[in-house]
Amino acid sequence: MVDMTTTNNRPVISVKARPDPGPSDPSRAITVALAVLGVFVTYVPITGVSVALTRIGAATHANTAALQWISDGYVIPMAAAVLSGGLFGDRYGRRRIYLIGMALTVVGAGVAALSGLTADTGALAMIWTGQAISGLGAGLLLPTTLALIAHVVPDPRARGKYIGVWATGLLLGLCVGPIVSGAIIDRVAYGWIFVPVIALAGLAGIAAAAWLPESTAPGERSLDIGGQLFATLAIAGLILGVIEGGARGWTDPVTLTGLIVGALALIGFLLTEARSTSPLIDLGLFGSPAFSAAGFSALLALFSVVGTTFLISVFLGEVQHLDALQIGLRLLFVTGVAVVVNPVIGATMHRIRPAYLLTAGLAVGAVGVFTLTGVDEHTTALDLGWRLAIFGLSLAMMLTTVSVTAVNAVPWRKAGMAAATNTALRQFGGALGPAVLGAVFVSRLTSGASPVSALHTSVAVNGFLLVLGALICLVTTHIGRTSD
Repeated sequence: MVDMTTTNNRPVISVKARPDPGPSDPSRAITVALAVLGVFVTYVPITGVSVALTRIGAATHANTAALQWISDGYVIPMAAAVLSGGLFGDRYGRRRIYLIGMALTVVGAGVAALSGLTADTGALAMIWTGQAISGLGAGLLLPTTLALIAHVVPDPRARGKYIGVWATGLLLGLCVGPIVSGAIIDRVAYGWIFVPVIALAGLAGIAAAAWLPESTAPGERSLDIGGQLFATLAIAGLILGVIEGGARGWTDPVTLTGLIVGALALIGFLLTEARSTSPLIDLGLFGSPAFSAAGFSALLALFSVVGTTFLISVFLGEVQHLDALQIGLRLLFVTGVAVVVNPVIGATMHRIRPAYLLTAGLAVGAVGVFTLTGVDEHTTALDLGWRLAIFGLSLAMMLTTVSVTAVNAVPWRKAGMAAATNTALRQFGGALGPAVLGAVFVSRLTSGASPVSALHTSVAVNGFLLVLGALICLVTTHIGRTSD
């Protein structure tokens, strides 16, 4: 049953039992549409900025490590904020958090856009700041959009279809970002690539303010301040250590400080969550083999797509000297294939055990990135394209499946926490990808290797991690079947 009251002439929905809005309920259609638009807006900058890195580097005289921080400046706060984002939405209203997330996205993109008017170091600082603000907004939006769908579609059997639509919005964001940015940056200053995000987030915020009904999920959870601080320190410290390790060396004081602080903070986070009466992450969720497999696969999926996009973008710009639009068109072989295949994957999930799809997705992804070891400075668009298409297929196999598996593996009242945890792991993987693979790339260059050789080593590392992930997922699936 759902009790409805009005606050300031707006409907407020308070969940007391499992809601069951009918398929023709207009509020369901509005909520799903705004959830898809929300996740689309948050993922456009991830790949949209990547294709512009060469131009930004030339304009600001930034080295590879500084360019890594442009990508990670967005995904680090995103990964940290999703942990509390789901709780904020459950307690204070998902519509309210959606609006705050969009407002932060507009402000952050605005700051980054204005960096084009500043010179060198000042411009980089503004880009990093703007990316961080936008990433914070994205971190609030991601669990909120998924929880909105879980709220209006409480039936797990029907929910998979809608989460598939949500995942398509995510993939479209990854797909559209490079094309829009590439078309813009080849004609005007790089700061203009952030303007479409301002427009999209602004329109989404206006639409939500007008039509999105408020919803909450009252409970006993309270904000876990200690857990949030430890999580933020762990993510930032580890990423700092990895990025600076590739640039400065692994014995450099900055590198060691980042790694040590990150490791200690991670231990502190786990201890805090184990003792907390209201944890950010219920560690008991990982007692479910399905949830654990989904979380691990989510981490590796974004690790690979963001890390590989970063590497390929830098390689095509610096080695093949392609412009941003040409780079964006080549990346369509990844995201375009994923968008086309994703509905097919969604339609087969009720016939195929999700864990099998996750394992197969990781294995196919490994094949795709290993084929990239055949890329060099003379590789044509089509020769690169079929390799990236294999990787795009794996992305489609994983993204929808991890979200559906994570949410359906827990009781519906924990859907918000499950969504936030899965999203946090996904975004942590997105932060680790360019950091780890970029560090390998820079380390190889520093040791005297050619850019082609450095790329081959980096993608090989990615491939081995995906193989390891597939094996772990396979074992986890076997354990899950045994326990069933």
